[in-house]
Amino acid sequence: MCDFFFEKGYAYINKENSERIKTVFASLDKSKVTSSELMKSLEPTFNELKSSGIKITIKGEEQENQRMQREIGQAGLIAIFLIFLTLVWMFDSIKMSLIIVSTIPLSILGVLIGHQIIGLNLTMPGMIGLVGLAGVVVNDALIMSDFIRRAETIDEVVSLAIKRVRPIILTSVTTVLGLSTLIFFASGQALILQPMAVSLGFGILWATVLNLIYVPIVYSVVFRVKSSSRKLQDEIEIAKKDREKENLRTDIRDEF
Repeated sequence: MCDFFFEKGYAYINKENSERIKTVFASLDKSKVTSSELMKSLEPTFNELKSSGIKITIKGEEQENQRMQREIGQAGLIAIFLIFLTLVWMFDSIKMSLIIVSTIPLSILGVLIGHQIIGLNLTMPGMIGLVGLAGVVVNDALIMSDFIRRAETIDEVVSLAIKRVRPIILTSVTTVLGLSTLIFFASGQALILQPMAVSLGFGILWATVLNLIYVPIVYSVVFRVKSSSRKLQDEIEIAKKDREKENLRTDIRDEF
């Protein structure tokens, strides 16, 4: 895992907050292993040292990663909550808002697949792109849901959803094409932004599939949209019941 080099030097004592400390530094080849993966592999060793009474404090890149993950997680939750409030205000429906918001966590699968295809680890820039993806995914879902909510039967849902295929695909494709150079041909300082572009690009591609298939299906299930034949049968049954009530009223009038 590593090579050790021993050199002679002056004896000295390091202290922090009046406690005697020993410091261990290391540099990583990130093409082979990340700091998170290394920390997981060293965790059993740390636990063994802690059980023997040694106090271990993790600093450096791993400490920064934990802080960034916590802050990005908080930012993501706040973003989703604000998006949900906006959708409730627009649609005046909690069910419809939840259907749209549910596409956000499902789009994470596209992000993971994209990083696997490109051969990248999910780093901090990638997670920042994931937070930005939450707002972009909702756009196509709005286009679809605002159109299909006029439907009263499953056939109408299918017909209206088909009419939204072209606008949604065009919106997604143009966005992905704009990010493609950064995704596939990043070089120099642009490599820092490549994970963010991968999160956005592949997340949008997978969200397009969700918005074209998942959203209409869930809408039909949640709002119990009936088929045309079923709706016709229900209308016939309602008409029969109304006719029976009218006949009953007529019979009562005749008796009196």
